[in-house]
Amino acid sequence: MSHLINTILVLGCVFTLQTSKLSEANAYFDNKQYSKSIEICTHEIDRLSPKDSLYGKFLQLRASAYAELEDYQSAANDCEILLKMNPRNKLKYLDLSYMYGQSGNFDKCEEILHKGLKIIPHDPNLLNNLSYYIALSGKYADAVNYANEGLKYAKDKQTKAFLLNNRGYGLINLDKDSEGLVDINNSINLHPDNPFAFCYRAIANIHLKHWNTVCDDLNKAKGLGAERLTADLIIKYCSN
Repeated sequence: MSHLINTILVLGCVFTLQTSKLSEANAYFDNKQYSKSIEICTHEIDRLSPKDSLYGKFLQLRASAYAELEDYQSAANDCEILLKMNPRNKLKYLDLSYMYGQSGNFDKCEEILHKGLKIIPHDPNLLNNLSYYIALSGKYADAVNYANEGLKYAKDKQTKAFLLNNRGYGLINLDKDSEGLVDINNSINLHPDNPFAFCYRAIANIHLKHWNTVCDDLNKAKGLGAERLTADLIIKYCSN
């Protein structure tokens, strides 16, 4: 009996130490010291069994830290493991598609989302990511179709707004600027804090040569966080 008690005490101490390490890694992450957070996570991941409840938490945190450092391939590697551990978890497909999409690997991004839709059919969030990233790969007609499919099943305003914005972006790139503007305006009405919508509305109005709101929309998008997306457009159209 005493041997069993000692074993339980040792295991309890190890778990407490590892939980403390997770808190430490989270603190470094919150303070934007991503490399330090990765270092702690890697050390603990190497020591833990994949069956340990903390294993996935360290892996998820490390993937997030890699993403903050824009090391999307390393983040994707971690997300691949997390997906294998939780193949029915929608969020794992969304995370992994984001990592591949941000790295520019649109084929892999599309593949992952199709896999997710086979397991979780008609999911509007998976369809939203698919319509967004497939548009970035230049498949605008497909992006419109996937947005249409997502809108059939979307319930909340934000998801509807994102899908409308994706459809609008696809329509703009199919030279259907007026139709695209309708979608984007509706998207902004539903979710007025999406920087992409203001940027895409500016692009549509540039195509239509309707200049009155272009700079206001570009600066609004920039203020909402889309600095890279709008930088060249602001220089070109709003420098005077």
